[in-house]
Amino acid sequence: MGNGAQERSAARNGSPRAATREVVLAAVRLFTEDGFESTTMEGIATAAGMSRRSLFRRFGSKEDILFAEHDELFTTVVAYLEASPDEPLEAVCSAARLVLQGYLRDPEVTVPRYRLVRAHPRLRDREVAMTARYQSAFSRFLADREGAEGRSLPAGVVAASVIAAHNHVLRSWLRDPSEDGRRVWGRFDSAMDLVRRSARTVLAVEDHPPADRVVVAVYPGGTDREALLRRIGAAVEQDS
Repeated sequence: MGNGAQERSAARNGSPRAATREVVLAAVRLFTEDGFESTTMEGIATAAGMSRRSLFRRFGSKEDILFAEHDELFTTVVAYLEASPDEPLEAVCSAARLVLQGYLRDPEVTVPRYRLVRAHPRLRDREVAMTARYQSAFSRFLADREGAEGRSLPAGVVAASVIAAHNHVLRSWLRDPSEDGRRVWGRFDSAMDLVRRSARTVLAVEDHPPADRVVVAVYPGGTDREALLRRIGAAVEQDS
């Protein structure tokens, strides 16, 4: 029986397909043992217990497999933001917590992936793109929820600070994944508190130029009209 027939038969019998994590874990192990470039999609399919055709249909490339859980997590985070009843800044901080949880809960995948990414510029570029996607989602959410035009700049600044704070905590943990989780979350909470303190000021600032200034002048009642006009003109010129 060919692979396609086997898959159709398995589907009819209700056999579940390999979970994303199982495929990612199998791939990460091969990448670590044999090297990223030397590992083939066929080898990953065999290690994951699935056909090569099914693997390509689900993931497309080795990079797609390595970052598959990132994609799923991003979808979860966006859905969380859309459904959150919280104040916008709090919702974004909570979303950043979800992202960190996604890393911390599975060091078997997260830690070796971090090492692979550091060793391969192509993978680093993919991770940078993922980070930019989170930052863009946070920025759009903040700008939309603020409910006013011209909020893209302060929203973007705050989103960047949330990402920077999150990444600072994450990288510290990745260098020492055996660290007590309570300390990691303590650092995260402190980082988000710092973001909140600065963000509230940033979000309160309008990113459009101030309205025309008004000059108020007080002169003695006996000042004649021409002298008054000269003095007001001089004051306006000095203020401009």
